[in-house]
Amino acid sequence: MHLLITGATGLIGRRLVIDRLTHGDQVTVVSRDAAAAAKLFAASANPNVRIVEGDVGIPGAWQRAVNGVDAVVHLAGAGIVDRRWTPAYKETIVRSRLDGTHQVVNAIEEARHRPAVFVSASAVGYYGDSADREVGESAPPGTGFGAELCVRWEEQALAAAKLGVRTCMPRIGIVLDERGGALARMIPLFRWGMGGTVGSGRQYMPWIHWRDVIGIVDLALREPGCRGPLNTTAPNPVTSREFAEALGAVLGRPSLVHMPVKALRIVMGEVAEMLAEGQRAVPAAALKCGYRFVHPEVGRALRALLGTERVASAPVPIRPASGTPRSSTRSAPSKAATSAPAPVRPAAASPAAGPPSGIKLLAVDVDGTLLRSDGRLTSRVVEAIARARAAGCTVVLATARSPKGMAGIVTRAELSSPIINFNGALIWNPVDERSLFHEALPGDVARAVVEAARRLHPPVVVEIDVLDRCFADRIDPRFPPGSLRLAHPDSIGPLDRVLSSPVSKVNLVGAPEALSRIADMVRSRFWRHGQVTLFHTHPSLIQVLAPRVDKGIALQRIARRIGAAREQVAAIGDASNDLGMIEWAGLGLAVANAAPEVRALANAVVPSNDENGVAIAVERHVLAAAPRAAAPAPERPSFPVP
Repeated sequence: MHLLITGATGLIGRRLVIDRLTHGDQVTVVSRDAAAAAKLFAASANPNVRIVEGDVGIPGAWQRAVNGVDAVVHLAGAGIVDRRWTPAYKETIVRSRLDGTHQVVNAIEEARHRPAVFVSASAVGYYGDSADREVGESAPPGTGFGAELCVRWEEQALAAAKLGVRTCMPRIGIVLDERGGALARMIPLFRWGMGGTVGSGRQYMPWIHWRDVIGIVDLALREPGCRGPLNTTAPNPVTSREFAEALGAVLGRPSLVHMPVKALRIVMGEVAEMLAEGQRAVPAAALKCGYRFVHPEVGRALRALLGTERVASAPVPIRPASGTPRSSTRSAPSKAATSAPAPVRPAAASPAAGPPSGIKLLAVDVDGTLLRSDGRLTSRVVEAIARARAAGCTVVLATARSPKGMAGIVTRAELSSPIINFNGALIWNPVDERSLFHEALPGDVARAVVEAARRLHPPVVVEIDVLDRCFADRIDPRFPPGSLRLAHPDSIGPLDRVLSSPVSKVNLVGAPEALSRIADMVRSRFWRHGQVTLFHTHPSLIQVLAPRVDKGIALQRIARRIGAAREQVAAIGDASNDLGMIEWAGLGLAVANAAPEVRALANAVVPSNDENGVAIAVERHVLAAAPRAAAPAPERPSFPVP
């Protein structure tokens, strides 16, 4: 898809541009400062970004850029609460919205090839003060400056619908983003102990996490039945007092301060009246169109935004035990090298109530095991996992993905147990959205790896994961993040600041021949000296992590946490990065589509991921009426250390 975006350098616009680039889309950015926009989006390194200079409130050459694009997203407009509302600034607010929208619609009308969809931002201020009355998109407009402005604003946008262009108007609420907007202004006040409510605290706050703003814009772009106004707010609005309490709880600070409207008016002028109003807006249209919110609850949304400030807890100690390994010890396979010795065995725990099989903990790989080859999670697998949990078995997903990349899968599988992310570098609590354990790669080592890779092959794309955040130096359209199961980056640009601190994982992306040379270099310069763990399980992707990172070691940590002995643990996977957990578990399972070395190591092989292999494994080996004696593993071949 080719999109033209106005207001792209604003808070929402930046997020949207990055999101569309990660989808492999082409983006034309219209900006009054072309040089600043080009730097912001690394346009020189991103062939899918085009910068056009122009003021959308004034007719100009920029309007020709609308011709031939698939969609226009119009976000430009002067900030509502950026300044005191003098008569002159109120006129600036009005003209920036009405004139800008009018000129964009004029450009659509003049285009020889018109876009299929026009997404023009509006605001929940359309409803005025709704008190405690729920307002959906069919509710009438309110009164006051904000409501009257939104009515006129949307009238300008609807002129595009008369041209036969599907038109959507997201009525955006209070966007929660730690990088700017209302939340960024509140955080210092709360940290200083000055956080609290404005006015009575009973007014409703139509909040929304920035990821869901981007999600609803995406819905508007791709869903043909989506048109007209779209309340872009979370499905669970809260009062101002409830929001303050939630933010205070996340920051560990009080929320006791009460700011009377009269006092705020002295400081901010007329805009204070608008801040004291509330809209209990509900996203009826988005829900009807099938949108599923990433962050429907305010507490979890705030933890997701601010949880990265919490440093991972101290490592859970693992004591050597007297357990005996199954059969022989494997050597490191050629595509998944780790500097760690074979995982140590945890001390045996007392058996506890669980399924008839005695399996108390089941670790499941995600891609190639849990998910079908088309990326889908079948209802049979979901039901089998639910039955295992109901029987007393803790089900843990183990993946190379980031927490962000697992959010939808965790929701679909209805899991609340810890997740093993980044091949074992991170154990993540998806409920509180925080780290339980983090084996970070030192920043100086990560920087050295990146610099050496760039010297060997300058076009290599670098992505850095830090807990649930992702940073990329650029986007290569040949390798959009989704195609390699990488997270969509939160920002694109220089990585110097990110590499000044410990990181979770370094991803190197490029052509297979070049990456093969880089992998050899990383093995000889870093892996052999015990500085990193290397995974090269895809020809176009190298993953570099801290030493001693392995799914098997992470699985031991979780087993100790829940009191599961080794013989009470099962693990199932398909690829070389699953070998550690399959070897350590009392019962190692492989899906039929697994690599030969994985099948050779496993106690049993179940049908493939496309044949509900995980569901069958649960039914045969977890929910079995009687414990199944694990067959001794066959003699395993030795794999050369790279």
